[in-house]
Amino acid sequence: MLMLSLFWQIYLSFLFLTFLIVFFFSRNALTNLPFLELFRTAYAQWIFLLLAEAALSFFVSWVIQKPLKQIRQFLLSKNGKKPDLEKYMNRSDEIGALTSTVLKTFASSDAAIADLTSQQRYLASILENLNDGICIVDQHGIVRILNQAAKRMFNIPENAISGQPLIETIRHYRVQELWQTCQEKNTQQTMQIETSPERNYLQCIATPLEPATEGNILILFQDITRLHQLEIVRRDFVSNVSHELRTPLTSLKLITETLSDGAMEDPPAQKRFLAQMEKEIDNLTQLVQELLELSRIESGLVPLQKKSIAPSILLADAANRMQVQAERAGLEFTYDCVPNLPEVLIDQERLEQVLINLIHNAIKFTPPGGKVHISAAQKGDRIIFSVQDTGIGIHPKDIDRIFERFYKTDRSRSQSGTGLGLSIARHLVEAHEGKIWVESTVNKGSIFSFSIPIRQ
Repeated sequence: MLMLSLFWQIYLSFLFLTFLIVFFFSRNALTNLPFLELFRTAYAQWIFLLLAEAALSFFVSWVIQKPLKQIRQFLLSKNGKKPDLEKYMNRSDEIGALTSTVLKTFASSDAAIADLTSQQRYLASILENLNDGICIVDQHGIVRILNQAAKRMFNIPENAISGQPLIETIRHYRVQELWQTCQEKNTQQTMQIETSPERNYLQCIATPLEPATEGNILILFQDITRLHQLEIVRRDFVSNVSHELRTPLTSLKLITETLSDGAMEDPPAQKRFLAQMEKEIDNLTQLVQELLELSRIESGLVPLQKKSIAPSILLADAANRMQVQAERAGLEFTYDCVPNLPEVLIDQERLEQVLINLIHNAIKFTPPGGKVHISAAQKGDRIIFSVQDTGIGIHPKDIDRIFERFYKTDRSRSQSGTGLGLSIARHLVEAHEGKIWVESTVNKGSIFSFSIPIRQ
């Protein structure tokens, strides 16, 4: 269409010039024939001239239009084969200048597009690999961007696409409320929510994305479940320490008040009260020592003096130290070890402390006439040490928390102890790259076991 239009422009220009020249000749008596007579007498010559001018017009329009057409195809082509414009760059006319400008502009735009594409890939990669959830919602409440972390937090299928309403994408009414509040007040809003059924705790921060993208709101989801658990542990720790300190301190205060009220004059009572004071002070001393020990172990300040030792030696040493205590409690105490077990690389004193703690608990919670048996055996590339008793057992709801600091089961509240022994045992075993666990049945007994890697 463009080429045809240009052809007619050139052709009509030629016709106009031709008629103008003939009219000029006839008016200036350069020929004896009148103007109209010239057309009648030279009819064939006129036809030839018109055809020649048409051919010339077509050629000129083709010469002009061909490079322009190729430049247009070059600009419109995407991934296909592009016309070669290099041959037009050496021309000294406007076509050459236009070709040079187009090629330079196209090269710079290619570089800009490649840079934008690279940045988009980087941003997409960062967005998908963030541990925090990202959700961008427009002014109509439609989710425009939702990364994988957010999908995991709210159990949204990974193949879910954007473009759905927020309330249908993230089915949590408080997230919807957060977005609405942020949209109404146009200020950053923060709230904490709990997801179900995993019971994870999330901190949600809604921020208006203005003025860059007016009406859009960025919602950031941060998993603070671990921090929430640590806060609970801290709160429980303070509560448990207060409880453990309150009992002996109250007892000491009562004893001193009783002694002040006249018990000092009664030697038998005085002796009994002083013995009770010594016991409470020992309990306080044990509590402080175990707290310091646990703190040092958890912070990695306790160096392990590791050496190769046979499991049978570790087992025999612990059994010999606890034999008398078990017999005094009226228990049958036995131990055995599979012969020729591979040696383990351990801190003997620390792991003996673990075994003694487990044996001590077994003796404490096993009624007279019961049994306590310790053993060692190989399983794969590890040595398994076990302490088995026929005591009161542990309720299933307590098993997952039995190795926490200060945790005591309801059935052991009346017994003495700080509740730190099993926590210390767990940390010492884990420091040896081992694992500790318990199997128990109420009123039938428990088996505490821990594994230690064989020396390679």
